[in-house]
Amino acid sequence: MKTGLETLILPAGDAAAGAAARTLAAGGLVAFPTETVYGLGADAANATAIAHLYAAKGRPAFNPLIAHVADIAAAQAIGRFDARALKLAQAFWPGPLTLVVPKTDGCPVADLATAGLDTVAIRIPAHPVAQAILRAFGGAVVAPSANISGHVSPTLAAHVESDLAGRIDLIIDGGPVAVGVESTIVGCFDAPILLRPGGLSRERIEAVLGAALERPPAEAEGDDSQPLAPGMLASHYAPRANVRLNAREVAPGEALLAFGPSRLPGLDAAAAVMNLSPAGDLDEAAANLFGYLRTLDAKSPRTIAVMTIPEEELGEAINDRLRRAAVAR
Repeated sequence: MKTGLETLILPAGDAAAGAAARTLAAGGLVAFPTETVYGLGADAANATAIAHLYAAKGRPAFNPLIAHVADIAAAQAIGRFDARALKLAQAFWPGPLTLVVPKTDGCPVADLATAGLDTVAIRIPAHPVAQAILRAFGGAVVAPSANISGHVSPTLAAHVESDLAGRIDLIIDGGPVAVGVESTIVGCFDAPILLRPGGLSRERIEAVLGAALERPPAEAEGDDSQPLAPGMLASHYAPRANVRLNAREVAPGEALLAFGPSRLPGLDAAAAVMNLSPAGDLDEAAANLFGYLRTLDAKSPRTIAVMTIPEEELGEAINDRLRRAAVAR
């Protein structure tokens, strides 16, 4: 891994997009905002750059990466889209949806980025800063979340700096992100499969498909063998503190990640309290999730207790991230 780099931080704009494109073309690593979380970008065709990215994140090399592109034509240059995949792409791109499709013949995305799979994960981000960088660069950019692997995903440039300063070349500061959880991943196989819930709800996808999404094979989920898609390792998105889910009370010294207007017994003795959404709004909760986990974790509690969050709409993605954060390490 490259170490001791002087990590440059630039405000978003035309000059920053140009600097990002030049850095990517030279094999460097650039963190930039998408509408979901901040991503850590590398040239998708440059295996050496991707190896540096894995090393900077401490990311297992069997965990595949998402290739970000500027438009559907660019997506079709690296992946084969059947009618259902194309329907989803046209309905939801640009946006927080990743599609896993078979590689094209001669797909330029490095095998290291696809973890040796015959498929490639593709997304067109909606964030104007990400779009500007992709268009300036002119190729596919792999961009997992811009954090140390397994840590809480970054929703501010400051989160990226905290984890990766000195490990990467450039951070583009575009302010806070809008969605706050990673993209939903759908595998476009014999039947479309929901591989990872995320910033686009299952209900909206199923409405376009006119059919229910399949679930991944039981052996593929919650297993640290080679995953079918990014973000499927059992222990992921983890703060340093233990995470206790579905809390009905707060033990002395615990921090509380609250949701909704209810007050739990023991609240007054909590080490710290942050409420994802006092009004119980799941969109607001998703946008706040990773930032609030980071803030609570910085107070060094033994445990972060988390109130119950409904398993519906974006709550499915929130609970997926929290379950992975709570896996014993």
